[in-house]
Amino acid sequence: MRRVLILLLIILPIKLFAVEIEIIADVNGEPISNLDIEKRINLINSLFGIQNEKELNFQILKQLIDEIIIVNEAQRLNIKLDDEELNNAVMSFLTQSFKLKDDEVDQYVKKRNIDLNILKKQIKCQLLWGKIIEARIVPFINVSDKEVNDVKGQVEKPDYLVTFQEFIIPNQKDKDVHSVAEDLVKKLRNSNSDFVSESPIRMRKATVSLNQLKGNLKGVLEGLKINDIAGPVSSNEGYSVVKVIDRVQLDHTLLESTLKLKQIVVKGPESLLGDLKEQKINCLNFDKLADNLKLPTAKEFEIKMRDLNPDLQVLFSKTSVNEIVESRENSTVRLMMLCDIKNNTADTETIKQQIYQQKIMTQSNLLLDNMRKNAAVSYQDN
Repeated sequence: MRRVLILLLIILPIKLFAVEIEIIADVNGEPISNLDIEKRINLINSLFGIQNEKELNFQILKQLIDEIIIVNEAQRLNIKLDDEELNNAVMSFLTQSFKLKDDEVDQYVKKRNIDLNILKKQIKCQLLWGKIIEARIVPFINVSDKEVNDVKGQVEKPDYLVTFQEFIIPNQKDKDVHSVAEDLVKKLRNSNSDFVSESPIRMRKATVSLNQLKGNLKGVLEGLKINDIAGPVSSNEGYSVVKVIDRVQLDHTLLESTLKLKQIVVKGPESLLGDLKEQKINCLNFDKLADNLKLPTAKEFEIKMRDLNPDLQVLFSKTSVNEIVESRENSTVRLMMLCDIKNNTADTETIKQQIYQQKIMTQSNLLLDNMRKNAAVSYQDN
């Protein structure tokens, strides 16, 4: 018995030291301890797996401070939350986050050792914050027709895709580079076909979106039409001359559309596009004709017009449904059949709701910042 007692006296201080509680911060007279942070970390780990605790510590401390501030504000406004609403929110979080059925939740909670009390505390705070927003912000949010029209006008502004050649004449010792650039401009204007540059003149060809372009090049390209030439333009390298090859206007509706495509990728210099067009290919017989020609299996996918590179945007802006086109890159040829164009343009009511939600978010952040400034927060020096 004496040996057992001595053993307990040895073990007890070690266990007490292991769970020693330290106050980290005080918010309006309510303490936050290292144990509170540890419990929240354990909850995150049990829900989502191992996390970097060092990075989480500071984030969780800020979250716990905000939760106390929010709960105090809810009490001041006499905002309450009943048990049924809280329990339903917890159940909804678990079933939707982890794709569980209602009767699977209890087993999942036990298996993952989830601390429901800590989870409820966190979700309760989120629900109270939502009610505070409803009380202090939502009644004062209005969206005018002018705001909606201004956003529509900005969002629906058409884009211009410009394909151009840029000839760069680098600085050369003991040579009048500006005269060389002027001669190049004359040759380009008198040439009826693609001009072949000679060393040391370098040429690049590109397609760009004017809406996304910045700098001097945007100013140059904005005022040019097809076959127009601008220059010489001075640069750090020397001079450059620009010739517009193509210019396409894309309206907002097309940019936001989703294209349904069928695609076959082949290698080699030969073109199969003419053969396929002669057989009157369309989306319905695409797979069969490709199989008859012993081509690779076609892949079918959907992609937003906006997510395509500018060259493909230009290509599909001139393509009709059930039309096949090709895109070449070195020895790789992509044969693409446009099967459908789905309109995704937001209507006036959707834009109004987006502005409404953005205003609520902005005012919510301002309200929380103001609540933080008015809270008495002190940190314990360790």
